Amino acid sequence: MKIHVENLNSRIETDNPELLKALYELYSFNVPGARYSPAYKRRQWDGKTHFLTKSGVFKTGLLSRLLADLKKIDCTPEVIQNIRMPDLQHSDHEIPGFTYYNYQEDLISQGLDNKRGIIKSPTGSGKTLIMAGLIKALEGRKMVILFNAKQLLTQTYDFLTEACGMDNVGLCFGEGYIYGDIMLCTVQSVERILDTHLEEAEVLMVDECHEFSNGKTTLAALRSFPKAVYRLGFTATPPSEDIPRYNLEGALGGVMQSVGTADLVDEGKLTKPIIQLIDRPYEASGVDEDLGFLDVYEDYIVSNESRNNIIKEIVNDIRRTNEKARILILTKSLDHGRTLKELVGGSVEFLEGANSIGERYDCISRFRGSDESSVLIGTKILQTGVNIEEITHFINARGMKSEIATLQALGRALRRHESKDVVYIYDFLDKEKYLSDHSVARKRHYEREGHTVKIL
Repeated sequence: MKIHVENLNSRIETDNPELLKALYELYSFNVPGARYSPAYKRRQWDGKTHFLTKSGVFKTGLLSRLLADLKKIDCTPEVIQNIRMPDLQHSDHEIPGFTYYNYQEDLISQGLDNKRGIIKSPTGSGKTLIMAGLIKALEGRKMVILFNAKQLLTQTYDFLTEACGMDNVGLCFGEGYIYGDIMLCTVQSVERILDTHLEEAEVLMVDECHEFSNGKTTLAALRSFPKAVYRLGFTATPPSEDIPRYNLEGALGGVMQSVGTADLVDEGKLTKPIIQLIDRPYEASGVDEDLGFLDVYEDYIVSNESRNNIIKEIVNDIRRTNEKARILILTKSLDHGRTLKELVGGSVEFLEGANSIGERYDCISRFRGSDESSVLIGTKILQTGVNIEEITHFINARGMKSEIATLQALGRALRRHESKDVVYIYDFLDKEKYLSDHSVARKRHYEREGHTVKIL
């Protein structure tokens, strides 16, 4: 067996059709909801996503996974590298004014040595500095760094240019454009740089790359830039589901990890969380056993008076014992957020996606600078890209089961600050159908990160 490796797609050459058929099945996964598709009903589609074709073609980022699977059956193929390698001498990655932790040095080295892969590093571990170190080491090459949100792009641009003193850094988003050989670009604006960077970029980096693992636009961006030998993603939470995980690894490569959240807590680089799951019975009036998930979620979470009053009690208890508490509450819906804002009262801020950048800044500034205990309520907008080190308490009011959403939200609260030694996390053991499974999943996510979970 031979494997011909190209930069984007690679190919298996073998005279064993049965092995190729077995690999085809191994790298196939059922698409959720496929049975409702007209193509599936007409038997024009098998309802699966295939990451290796019947002829043996696959995304090059899956090479290491494929070689590991072949090793299990004592198959060691000849790997033929057909990638045209540019001059790959690395520059010094040191940045004046910054000192890397050992795990940051390790991840920078792994990125440079492997050339492609997903750098997994917990929220609050300094992923932006790791990215900056890689940029510094690869300076002189055309680079594209993709973001899924303007706010993350502008934060990174300011860090690279102001804190790190880098020049030749450009940016591209909606209404903004500055040319540079190092081009920071939102995925929504990527077409605007294709004429200058598509064929010339040797480096592709992707911030919060888990956000790119589904969707035609984001996947197309990941699979572009055919001469980018370095293809690196950054995330605290790689997707665990098969299809998003293989999408991401196919475009970028396997996961590289040097340190976990619990390790950083033990080393004093993140704040120790006290995670508490509230186990209290509460009911909703008029609930029908046949209700679907959305109706159950509305009745038992969004508009549930008993559950919302428990959140109010928690806030009041915190306010009585901590005059400088900074309490973050996350909801899934705007309606739930507005309900909780009215319910908890006092010094409370509510942030939503419709707010301008200036309004968001003012809102967070008031939350941080209040002379009394203050509350900040928001939706997904506060899950990523917002750094508020002062958070002392976090209440997950939204439930849900997503590992990414759970750990991203937790990471908002773990950042170190002189005002706190620990951070208190409040979550729910919801008991209704659907919601019970979600609670169990969140508990499992916390424990997998090495955290102790208490039941209240």
